[in-house]
Amino acid sequence: MPHILAFAGVLLLWAALASPFALALHIALRALRRRGIRSAAVVVLLAFVFALLAAPVPTPIITVFLPHGFVLLDASYYDRILHGPALFRQLSTWIAWSLPMTFLIALAVCWRYVRRVD
Repeated sequence: MPHILAFAGVLLLWAALASPFALALHIALRALRRRGIRSAAVVVLLAFVFALLAAPVPTPIITVFLPHGFVLLDASYYDRILHGPALFRQLSTWIAWSLPMTFLIALAVCWRYVRRVD
């Protein structure tokens, strides 16, 4: 039971932190719909940006992009982050599932909203 409550609390916190991004996505999608822009590339791009900004991970910039940026500077860094601290290894699984799932959900919502005809 405590795990379920903790998970619900984390999701509630994520929803509060992601709500400004969700509002921005809604405004962007509404503008696209009003202008009649229904391009698949635009819809995928908006879903991708939303997933990068609002995925329930400890900031994708720090956990995904920064380590890969360090790899460009120091190739031995990758071995340290993959086999290094246990916390990062535990986060890697969460990140690996969280980013694609957020993208797929955002893509489905964006596609449905933009393609819908009133």
